[in-house]
Amino acid sequence: MLHVFRHELRLIFRDPRFWIPFIIPPVILAASQAIATSRYGTQVFDGMEGYVMLLLGCLMAPMGAPLAGDSFAGERERNSLELLQLSPIAPAKLFWGKLLAIIPFPVVFSLLAQVAYWFAHSGISTTAAVASILGALSAVLLTTSFSLMISLRVKTVRAVTQLTLFVVVPLLLFVQLGHEAFLQGVLIPVAVLALSVLISIFMTFMGLKKFVSL
Repeated sequence: MLHVFRHELRLIFRDPRFWIPFIIPPVILAASQAIATSRYGTQVFDGMEGYVMLLLGCLMAPMGAPLAGDSFAGERERNSLELLQLSPIAPAKLFWGKLLAIIPFPVVFSLLAQVAYWFAHSGISTTAAVASILGALSAVLLTTSFSLMISLRVKTVRAVTQLTLFVVVPLLLFVQLGHEAFLQGVLIPVAVLALSVLISIFMTFMGLKKFVSL
């Protein structure tokens, strides 16, 4: 499993196309905020810093979908999935090795983007910042596990990325409509994270079952 983990990490670090999606959301959000501030003044974002921090974390979450898609649908596109299954490594170890190589990237980039935004905007309360981080972790778990499960059922990475929108769109609607209640304390974010962990565990084991049965 560790051998697969290290191999997947080397592949990710060698291919710059996997890094581009993690750079785009912070750049776009920073640019749009700078344009709005230059036109309407800093007061346009008064009281919205917590919301923007939560939105930033959730925008980073689906950026792991290309990594999850390439793990299995990408192998199928390259006609290497069958060869991978014929390797002496147990299918379960292959699966967990690939999963462990994917998870750190959306988690780390999401946290780095949010922490950087928090330091740049001192008006964000600790409660709102912690709630935003917990919300981003929930989003990362849901989108990554969903993308991984879909990757085992479709033939192309593009299909995985497109189907991930079924999670991203409701997620962004939730942020838009429920951010005020979500950021008021940590009880709701903790409950959402716990539910996300359970759903992610279920989808992950469904994916493992599918991969072993291929």
